[in-house]
Amino acid sequence: MQEFRPVTCCFTGYRAEKMPFAADDPVAVSVLAQALEQAIRKSAEDGYTRFFTGMSTGFDLWAAEAVLRLKPALGVQLLCAVPFDRQADQFPLGWKRKFNDTLLRADQVFVLSRDYYAGCFAARNRFMVEASSLVICYYDGCPGGTRQTVQLAKRSGLRIMNLADGQLVLPSL
Repeated sequence: MQEFRPVTCCFTGYRAEKMPFAADDPVAVSVLAQALEQAIRKSAEDGYTRFFTGMSTGFDLWAAEAVLRLKPALGVQLLCAVPFDRQADQFPLGWKRKFNDTLLRADQVFVLSRDYYAGCFAARNRFMVEASSLVICYYDGCPGGTRQTVQLAKRSGLRIMNLADGQLVLPSL
């Protein structure tokens, strides 16, 4: 996969409950979707053709949906990095539907472990960073997996496009 690294981008951001707006706020979700589409278009203009999602609720699946919307026009690919089989078993029904739809429409799916284990999400994040040269993220300083992934990406020399850096104004804040 290293030969594809220069044209591969990954997403990292907060799960739905950690976003600074409610996941059922249609205006805020629409604003984020527009920002994601703009970031994906810019990345495609820069030569990126492969986009990895980590398949968690919130930012990951919203990013996947944006790639799928733009796929016909841009000719990009969606790759899914699933940390463990049955990841979506505990998702609320709406997110489970998004998860399954994304898997069905993805160009490639990587399931990294048969079973859940402590550290499987960090392993998924490392897998995506090691396969990418660009990260599109939503990171505003909160601790957790997104922070760890952004820090890993910085240490690894990846370009970082942060949608929380004043590029995204959410009306419900």
